[in-house]
Amino acid sequence: MIKALRRIFAPRPARRGFDAARISRLVADWVTSSLAIDADIRSGLTVLRARSRDLCANNVYGRRFLALLAANVVGPAGIRLQSKARTAKGDQLDPAANRKIEAAWWEWCRPRNCTVTRRLSFTDLLAIAVKGLARDGELIARLVSGFPGNDFRFGLQLLDPEYLDHDYNDLARRVVMGVELDEWKGPVAYHLLTSHPGQNHYPLQPAQKRQRVPAAEILHVYDAERAEQTRGYPWTVAALKELHQLGHYKYSEVVAARVAAAKMGFFTRKSEAGYPYDDKDASGNLIEEVSPGKFQELPDGYEFKEFNPTHPNQAFGDFVKSALKGIASGLNVSYISLANDLTETSYSSGRQGLLEERGYYMALQGFLIEHLVQPVFEAWLPHAIASGRLALPMREIERWNRRQPGARPRGRLRGAAGRGRRGAPPRDRRGRRRGQKGEAGWQRD
Repeated sequence: MIKALRRIFAPRPARRGFDAARISRLVADWVTSSLAIDADIRSGLTVLRARSRDLCANNVYGRRFLALLAANVVGPAGIRLQSKARTAKGDQLDPAANRKIEAAWWEWCRPRNCTVTRRLSFTDLLAIAVKGLARDGELIARLVSGFPGNDFRFGLQLLDPEYLDHDYNDLARRVVMGVELDEWKGPVAYHLLTSHPGQNHYPLQPAQKRQRVPAAEILHVYDAERAEQTRGYPWTVAALKELHQLGHYKYSEVVAARVAAAKMGFFTRKSEAGYPYDDKDASGNLIEEVSPGKFQELPDGYEFKEFNPTHPNQAFGDFVKSALKGIASGLNVSYISLANDLTETSYSSGRQGLLEERGYYMALQGFLIEHLVQPVFEAWLPHAIASGRLALPMREIERWNRRQPGARPRGRLRGAAGRGRRGAPPRDRRGRRRGQKGEAGWQRD
């Protein structure tokens, strides 16, 4: 007996390595191998995108997430241009030329000029873009040169990512999910379907065909998570499963609470005595109408058993709140913004959460500017000059900015004034960081 106890409690030799890499029955359902990112995306993109679109259309928190992105990344006025054209000598800015450039750009950004459908302004397009990136994982826009629908001879064509045929893969031609790559895995061309694959409401749908579009005509925007990633996937991927289950749970609780509010019951019969009333439904079940304050005597041989489910559950609110906190983390937004819940939020905690969330929105603004707004502007500029809508050439383009103010603007302004008294950089550089025009400080560093 003593020897057995010694064997049980004897110290075991330590093992080196990572605990998370060990295999045991407790982690038998945990994956132990990984695939290339394109292989993961190719196998799950269709289902992921369909489920993300469904939740963003029908789930209140999914719609709220998209609304938060559009309001905080794009805003009501969109992303504005602040031109930085120089004079011929290059030693100072040219205010007259900058005004003309900004005016021509503003004119093209109007709905009648911006897109080939002549329905969306550039601000509308940016809102659709950021929603599409979050919901679908990627954005595809075609640069249409020589477009006859406006005086600039240039327009944008927004395309559903489904047009990019992810089922088309050709190793010999280096085509991965519809994207043709060079030897360095840079995009050379995009193989687009001529009709939407989900447009099945027509009785006679023609066979799908593909067209090869050079990469110079396509803006393919997505947030790459890993190296050598060719396509994007929805930003909602980490929260989709929990968001779906939470939606069904809330719906079930609402239905159960509605049933509980009805205060139903059942008639039970103990003897062969007949029921003296003839009210029955189509299935032969007995019906008894009740009204407030009415008490009625049951016939001999019958009893009434109450059906009273206890819903909503007392832990319903806490459970939903706990689940939403995890969902908000998966979507990279704060819980108070996603759930519109300020009941237990103090000023300091709410401010801290908003500041962190605004940092995320500002990062998304920079991403959108670098990958969409700036390339569109650079493609638009030569067309504006060639068409005669912009009379002056431009030697240097410039600055895009839509910065967010802090949660305490008065304190931030007071701090800026204090830094100025202590020998801070000139006003124009502080203004540049705040997204304002300095008097002479908008030259490229």
